Amino acid sequence: MNSGVPLSELKNKFLSEFSGFEAGLNGDLNLRRQAADRFDILGFPTIKNEDWKYTNVSKYIDSSWNQRTKVNPALAPATELYKKSIPAPFFDSHRLVFCDGVFSKELSEIKADDTAIELLSFAEALKSHKSVLSEYFGKGLAADTNGLTALNTAFATDGAFIHVSKGSKPKYPVHLIFVSGQGGDKYINHIRNLVIIEEGAELELMETWCSSGKNEYLDNIVSEIFVNQDAVLNHYRFQEEDTETARQANFTRIIQQTGSIASNFTVTTGGKLVRNDLQFLLNESNCESHLYGLYIGSEAQHIDNHTLVDHAQPNCYSNEFYKGIMARQSAGVFNGKIMVRKDAQKTNAYQSNKNILLSDEAKINTKPQLEIFANDVKCSHGATTGQLDEEALFYLRSRGIGAAEAKVMLTSAFATEVLAYIKPEAVRNYALGLVERKLNSLGQ
Repeated sequence: MNSGVPLSELKNKFLSEFSGFEAGLNGDLNLRRQAADRFDILGFPTIKNEDWKYTNVSKYIDSSWNQRTKVNPALAPATELYKKSIPAPFFDSHRLVFCDGVFSKELSEIKADDTAIELLSFAEALKSHKSVLSEYFGKGLAADTNGLTALNTAFATDGAFIHVSKGSKPKYPVHLIFVSGQGGDKYINHIRNLVIIEEGAELELMETWCSSGKNEYLDNIVSEIFVNQDAVLNHYRFQEEDTETARQANFTRIIQQTGSIASNFTVTTGGKLVRNDLQFLLNESNCESHLYGLYIGSEAQHIDNHTLVDHAQPNCYSNEFYKGIMARQSAGVFNGKIMVRKDAQKTNAYQSNKNILLSDEAKINTKPQLEIFANDVKCSHGATTGQLDEEALFYLRSRGIGAAEAKVMLTSAFATEVLAYIKPEAVRNYALGLVERKLNSLGQ
């Protein structure tokens, strides 16, 4: 771990690379330049930023790090190494695989008989879908975006492009698999995902993040997801990267239009540093949003979840349910904000965050927030932090169950309450297996 020195040298190094990089860029160059200027002003987040006060980025990267601004030819021979790290398919799906942020055609499978959906790499979409990208690329981001998000907008060249046509439901779900760790030591991968779900369409989308090799890396990810009128999105995100080499900063913004329903499930068990920024904008009336999260930390992991549900229009509903389990020297952060704007009358918004600490060294900082500017609303929020129930432990021990096994049973029951909301059985079973492996590794 680094000493926490300022990252101004790294910022200046990256900015000096932009002038040479932009000559080969596709997409809105003006947007890219504005993003580079924004990064120049903001730099990397620091603990002086209120939203980052508990997450010191400079402890995890330093001025010796580099960024990937072009495809590394050395990735091709490493395909077999990446392949070994990819989880076995657990449902029949479109599968797009990215190796250190670069789309791998060899490892991917896009079904030819599904005309309801268009799947491309973001790199290809930058060339072939300029009109669509001019309408959507960067349009879902708020003006006060953080420095890492601005850096991504300036430099990102690859990721996933998903477009579901109006009134349709694809035959297969979409599975995005991101494997990193072979692309060089101490590298930042800028990954960009753009998802457009047209009016009345539906999408089942899953992301899996895993590690390959022992190289240190940071995946800097930005996902813009547009859920248009009466569309439905179910989004599952599983992070199981290496707890020593992997760092991840993930910014996801979901923009909803009239009558749309969007659900996000985020399960984090891996990564040395993980920052999840998840934002929902309920941009028109009668939207419905669901946010479910589970994070389990061990060793010296740092897992930070920041969520924002922005109720901008009336007659909308949101429900947020996050749980955390922190063991050993791990640290967790939960900051959940519900914003109800002046015009958002008849809003129903609920939020709950519950945490368990399994050691005296583990810690959690939790901050539920409500900002309400309308007067006809129903809103609630709350957070709890504690330890395992001693009476429940005693009961299990009295029935002949060992101490370690009893703790696993209680923490598993605590965790699976969130996972029960995952409806597809195959996805839920995958999540249960992921959590079980993590809890068993704690050696309580």
